[in-house]
Amino acid sequence: MNDNIYTNLKGIQREMLRLLGEVSSLTNSPLAIEDALDEVWHPKCDVYQTDDEWVIIVELAGVSKEEISISLSDDYLRISGNRSFCPDKHPGCYYNMEIETGNFERRIFFPDMTIDKDNPKVTYINGILRIAFKIQARIERIIPIN
Repeated sequence: MNDNIYTNLKGIQREMLRLLGEVSSLTNSPLAIEDALDEVWHPKCDVYQTDDEWVIIVELAGVSKEEISISLSDDYLRISGNRSFCPDKHPGCYYNMEIETGNFERRIFFPDMTIDKDNPKVTYINGILRIAFKIQARIERIIPIN
């Protein structure tokens, strides 16, 4: 019975997100909600730029370093993995359940600037993943006029 209720609620959520996406696409600033339709959860992240780096901070509390996968394409950086908590031998009745578990994925699209994608500096301390790319100077070439 509980599985059926959960399935029905997920179906309602998906339909509401689909409708919201259609309405949002008619405005000048559409919402980015396609991620909400995935079967994975999306960790929170901050993306910012300093004078010499483009930095991504991802919150992954409770995820071991071995469970994290980082890959990149020409267009985006992909962070994925799995977070699972071992339930007690005798699980009780949950009153509140907000911590996402299972597979996760986050794609961060690269900015329109030249960054060193080959040598990111990656650290993982206390559940916070930090990935920093050095910003490279754009090289302009002078084209002579004949």
